Amino acid sequence: MRTKPMIIRAFVEGFLALKIPKLWGVILLCAAATAVVYGVLFAGLSWLLANTQITDLPWLETLADWGARFSALALATLLFPGIVSAVVGIFLDDIAALIEAERYPALGPGRDIPMMESLGTGLSLALWTLGLNLVFLPLYLVLFFIPPLNLVLYYAINGRLLGREYFETVALRRTSPEAVKALRTRHRGTIWLAGALTAALLTVPIVNLFAAVIGVAAMVHIFHKLTGPA
Repeated sequence: MRTKPMIIRAFVEGFLALKIPKLWGVILLCAAATAVVYGVLFAGLSWLLANTQITDLPWLETLADWGARFSALALATLLFPGIVSAVVGIFLDDIAALIEAERYPALGPGRDIPMMESLGTGLSLALWTLGLNLVFLPLYLVLFFIPPLNLVLYYAINGRLLGREYFETVALRRTSPEAVKALRTRHRGTIWLAGALTAALLTVPIVNLFAAVIGVAAMVHIFHKLTGPA
């Protein structure tokens, strides 16, 4: 099975999943919650940085305040995958269930993931994503003037986290933890690439509000392609 064509088809299916009426309740809830959290984070960072006095020179302080607002926007954008992860992580199982019911009805319902487990998934993914992006922040800044490299690093780091978490959530609905681990190891490149594409979508304005839902939908199709008949 050729990986790249399969992933492309899966993401096309992910975009087409936006046409499923029942999915829009989750999509709008995720988008609204994400926008609110992003706005609060940006406002908080802007206030914190703008109210930190750097110099007594008024013109220089004004310049620093504008720089602080730009920095707040850049930092909030950098942390966006973590914000999305915290929100969407709670609904990963619901999204996967709706996609499977629409596209794979013959399979029947998968394992229901308890709410506390979903909350744990969302929190864990958010903390890992936020933490790793903050750890690599100095390197992001160094690579800021080399756009291809900073984006590659950003997509690689977040793709690793998003791909793993999305795949595990989708796969655990249908198979055992041991089998999931074996599948993840065998297809780590495919899973990573799918996660990186999701991370890339998270950097596209407007699309980023739906990117995680598209990524989960794509991962559902990838899982069934990997485990279905050759």
